[in-house]
Amino acid sequence: MTRPASPTAYRTLDPAGIRAFLAAQPALAARLGGQPDVWRVHEVSDGNLNNVFLVDGPAGGICFKQSLPHVRVDPNWKMPLDRTAFEAAYLRAVRPHVGDLTTELLHFDPDLFVLVVESLDGHVVLRHGLMQGGDWPDAAAAIGRFVARATFPTSPLALKFEDASTLLAPFARNHTLTRITVDLVLTDPYHPHPRNRWLSPELDATVAALRADPAVRRRVGQMQARFLTCQQALLHGDLHTGSVMVSGSDTRVIDGEFALPGPIGFDCGLFVGNLLMHLFATPAPEGRARALRDIDRFWTHFRQDFTTLWTNAIACGQSGDAYAAPLFRDDPASLQQVQTQFLDDIEADTIAFAALEIIRRTTGYAHVADFDLITDRTARAARQEAALRLARDMLAEPARTPTISALGALAAARAA
Repeated sequence: MTRPASPTAYRTLDPAGIRAFLAAQPALAARLGGQPDVWRVHEVSDGNLNNVFLVDGPAGGICFKQSLPHVRVDPNWKMPLDRTAFEAAYLRAVRPHVGDLTTELLHFDPDLFVLVVESLDGHVVLRHGLMQGGDWPDAAAAIGRFVARATFPTSPLALKFEDASTLLAPFARNHTLTRITVDLVLTDPYHPHPRNRWLSPELDATVAALRADPAVRRRVGQMQARFLTCQQALLHGDLHTGSVMVSGSDTRVIDGEFALPGPIGFDCGLFVGNLLMHLFATPAPEGRARALRDIDRFWTHFRQDFTTLWTNAIACGQSGDAYAAPLFRDDPASLQQVQTQFLDDIEADTIAFAALEIIRRTTGYAHVADFDLITDRTARAARQEAALRLARDMLAEPARTPTISALGALAAARAA
């Protein structure tokens, strides 16, 4: 994907270094306008991994992102630098299909592992906005369209196998961040690990029961295998409400450094799981109603857009080697049947991965801020326990939540 950084070439850039770097790139300097000494460099690092700055000049702004040789929030946790390379490659792969549902890639430097994209100054992180009671009625539908438009065109449903293999192979080497997912999302929460944490002693019994439940363990193992062996399409890999920025009717997906080939339901499940946690963390009935609405809108628009893309590809004779066009061009009834089954399988994956996301964000390493809305510790533990019990049922008793609609109904009852 990119050549390894030279030890002498890489250095972490401070604001002065950022100005010098941008000044040496004519297109970026022109985008900012004016002289470097008037450019405003403002750090907005919010995630666990990278340094992020917004840079504003008289003519415009950019977002500057640089990989660090360690986890940003834990300098003792060493990391390779290639994650911005994977994010740049992800943007190149999906932006032709999703357009302004993500950011424009302006520059990537393979020695400094610097990624420059358009500035979203004026947008807010969706998670933060929801926690403050904001409402973006179009956002969840936009994310549904994003997932459909990012995954269908990068799958063998749309591509010949040679093209799909060529596209996906580089992302299969995203070993470091995929290992983080395998450990932190799919494995660590289900056994004792020093990275795990939860409200103790309030949730001790609930966590112990989850780990001891044979049906949960079987389903978790099944989803581990699904994640590692089902390479349906190119995934974002970390699609939660903190990876979405909104402003008015504009919705953008950011932070694609976890990109990998995998099951489409993983991206769907992370987003749904985060909306479910917001549902349980939100005290206001109207906020809970909006969370349920957003889950429904996300899934409805994902399913509609994915089906439309597939149907159009078959009709135009431009589909890939999976469910090839000659099989179904003159048999729309059979096409509809296979589409329904394929999307039903994604729906089942979505529900299971959403459950894993709830569990890991409540009992694992990286928690969500949504529950911080509940200042009373006892009340917060009660809401987290309710969310964990729902996640347990989603895994151990899938017949209780066979569809997103059924999941919404059960979640509404549990969160009331």
